[in-house]
Amino acid sequence: LAATIFGGWLTTLPLMFAQPEAALPNLFAGLGLAPGPLAAALPAASVVLVMAFRTWITTGVFVTVHDAIHGQVAPSFPRVNHLVGSVCAFCYASFSYKLLYRDHNKHHANPTAVDDPDYHEGGLKRWLLGFLAHYSTFWQLFWESFQFWSFVAVGQRLMGIPFGHMTARVALVWALPSLLSGLQLFYFGTYLPHRNSPSSKHHARSNDWPWVVSLVTCFHFGCCHEEHHAFPSVAWWELPTVRAQRKGLEGQVRAKCTSN
Repeated sequence: LAATIFGGWLTTLPLMFAQPEAALPNLFAGLGLAPGPLAAALPAASVVLVMAFRTWITTGVFVTVHDAIHGQVAPSFPRVNHLVGSVCAFCYASFSYKLLYRDHNKHHANPTAVDDPDYHEGGLKRWLLGFLAHYSTFWQLFWESFQFWSFVAVGQRLMGIPFGHMTARVALVWALPSLLSGLQLFYFGTYLPHRNSPSSKHHARSNDWPWVVSLVTCFHFGCCHEEHHAFPSVAWWELPTVRAQRKGLEGQVRAKCTSN
């Protein structure tokens, strides 16, 4: 699954260079539709689809980093596991895997405590700003900027795509999906599960959203967050099963208490 996710991210990255004669790549360009309302709407629909898929698959790249931190990408080969985590961390947003590894283990050691790097007192805005400030470093921003303008230069110099068009293409396919993915991971995978420091053992909460919604929003880490903290070695695709089993056991205990 890690290879599939990274492969999906990597194979859709060249979309920024596709159809160099157009302002933006159009997934529906080959349909050959006659001019009309539908044909006119398809370029905008293409932008939305590209943005949505690239955001989701970019989130998946970070989830692969997260699974590597917990040793689940290649459990029998620790060096390969952490190498994959390092590569995906850099591809995701030029992050240092070592720093992510350190801080995520701090988060698991004492969720919502003062020394939890993922938790910040205050409302959504203050928490988000604190979260971004903690994980944004000089070198991370440097490499992100370097990659952005390198992509622009390749498209402009080698493929003849106008500077403005190429800048928009890189933003559409690479930069904005990464930013939106970060907001998605923060809101569904950190803020909602730990908001108001729940009174559960791990100060985390889960919810009962449908399986598809759970997958799309945060690869099950939002809907099954308490289960993740209880069983951090469980990979993301196994979390719904673990949650269902825990709910079943809790239901049995409640039924027994009621009958007694």
